[in-house]
Amino acid sequence: MAAPQPTYDIAIVGAGIVGSALAYFLSVSEDGKKVALLDRSFESLKGSTGYAPGFVGQYNESRVLTQLAVDTVKEYTKIPGGIDILGGLEIATSHEGVERLKGRCAKAQEAGLAAKMISSEEAISLAPNLVKGGNEAALHFPCDGSANAIGITAFYKKQAQANGVQILQTDVSQISQANGCVRGVMTSSGFIDAKAVVVATGIWASGLCELDIPVPIIPVAHPYMYSESHEPNPHKAPWVRWPEYHVYARDHGTFYGLGSYNHQPISQEPKDSAHGDWIEHFDSTLNRALQFLPGQTGFVPAKKFNGIFSMTPDNMPLVGSIPSVAGLYMAAAVWVTHAAGSAKFLTRLLNGENVDENTKKALDPTRFRGQDLAQLKQESLDGYNSIYKTQENGRQ
Repeated sequence: MAAPQPTYDIAIVGAGIVGSALAYFLSVSEDGKKVALLDRSFESLKGSTGYAPGFVGQYNESRVLTQLAVDTVKEYTKIPGGIDILGGLEIATSHEGVERLKGRCAKAQEAGLAAKMISSEEAISLAPNLVKGGNEAALHFPCDGSANAIGITAFYKKQAQANGVQILQTDVSQISQANGCVRGVMTSSGFIDAKAVVVATGIWASGLCELDIPVPIIPVAHPYMYSESHEPNPHKAPWVRWPEYHVYARDHGTFYGLGSYNHQPISQEPKDSAHGDWIEHFDSTLNRALQFLPGQTGFVPAKKFNGIFSMTPDNMPLVGSIPSVAGLYMAAAVWVTHAAGSAKFLTRLLNGENVDENTKKALDPTRFRGQDLAQLKQESLDGYNSIYKTQENGRQ
């Protein structure tokens, strides 16, 4: 006779950066819960984590996201090679742009973050291969950085497994529920009993269970490209954004990266990975972005790709419980910037600890109850070109 299958206290579906971080934090908490981390592929990351450019900018208009980012950086710095604290630059090319950056600088300082307005020449000295002359000014965040999302995920998964978390490679097709309670998950390997289930599948989160609420996690197409390889610079440059034009760049070490939100928002359902088919007009989008780099950098595109990621109507992740299904939780639409902080918050929630009520309300997966999903989808797409803006206390 086959041995009886174990019943897990918590099954985490999705082993990207937030799911793996959650497994790790649960494994080092004192509750001693039996935890399983499930994913259809552990050889390679199929979700957005595997394609994320890795920027970690801690300041956000949302106080909740700012705090989650600060918590996240604290955790990433504990991981060997997890994050390079290189700083971040936001470039202004007009007087209006300078005034906006001054406002962001003041608010970031009020939030306790290191932030300083610097001249165009100072910005060039910090990132000579990414910033050219002729700009008005820049906002410098010296304590921001670039995260190794794949390395961080691997670290959390390995440590979680060493601490007793079961790593199960299997394809989850459905979350099973009965009488308003979670029973477990149906997988390609059979049924797995679990007292609680966390959906951490990012762009695939809305398709695993039937709920009485809309789950407006909208996958969108996004262009990014890598340059040809180059000799590493003596010092890596800060990440750079041009907020007025929705363009950003990063020094990856042996190559540069460049992306842009300056195009029509496109909803794109993912297939088996967060790598979508190339969209023709993305070529012109990235060609326009190239004009912001110095000519002497010699950025020759070597690889272009469409990295699909999740949008929500208020640009906030969905992290917390689903009260209508006891034992069901969600951790979706979470950026690398906020992953560890979000995972620590959800760990406290799962362990029955007290959590900050403002954070709980802002991240509540049920906050869109009673609203039309089609309208929520359109609001999500409408926010794509202003991806870094949030409306923490309700949509306006």
